[in-house]
Amino acid sequence: MGRTYRIGEAAALAGVSVRTLHHYDRIGLLRPSGRSAAGYRAYGEADLLRLQQIVTLRGLGFGLDRIGALLARSDLDLTRSLHAQRLAIRRRIGDLERIDAAIADLLADHAATGGWDWATIERASAASRAAWQDGVQEMERYYTPEHLTEFAELGQEAGPAEIAEVERLWAALLAEIRAARAAALDPASLEAQRLADRADALLARTFRGRTGLQEAVGAAYAAGAFADNPAFPTEQDFAFLDQARKAARDTG
Repeated sequence: MGRTYRIGEAAALAGVSVRTLHHYDRIGLLRPSGRSAAGYRAYGEADLLRLQQIVTLRGLGFGLDRIGALLARSDLDLTRSLHAQRLAIRRRIGDLERIDAAIADLLADHAATGGWDWATIERASAASRAAWQDGVQEMERYYTPEHLTEFAELGQEAGPAEIAEVERLWAALLAEIRAARAAALDPASLEAQRLADRADALLARTFRGRTGLQEAVGAAYAAGAFADNPAFPTEQDFAFLDQARKAARDTG
């Protein structure tokens, strides 16, 4: 039997209040699996995992009723669910960065004009709220349960340090590709071909031989899953790389 935690300990670990845990218990969202000899609530490791999911989904904008329905699903796979939540969080980070940029623009405009363009920040906030609520559902819309399980396995195999490094390399490469396009670099040039070679090598490093998963991500791209996120390649970026690859093949 694993360790149990008193309500104050569980609340501190999850970053919520004891009052919140009392509320979750009352509505049946998170009932502690045990009681101490003195009758106090005792939370086990499975309870803490469920609490983590609740906190994450609350942060993504889900209501308590919706969270309860999600966690009550008979086909819920904890690893797959956590991975889907992580991907949704990363999308949320992009949304928050766009809000931050909108606020910066608002402040700059105020400094220059003395007025407040509230429409700017409201547009950014409205778009963010919609993305926030759709995050996990979007993952489930584009990927099968098998895909999400494979995403989880890939993440476990690579580890956090490798994931962070691959993300850094993609961001740097994407910036170079867009700079090349902005400078009207000929896709047939040696420089463009080298960018395509780096992209291919980074794709191999990202998916680690999981061609089915790579194809699923490609299909999600084609379906427009990432069209509104500047952190991901656009159709124009892909077209530039495809032209560079074709030029490399033609020149043999």
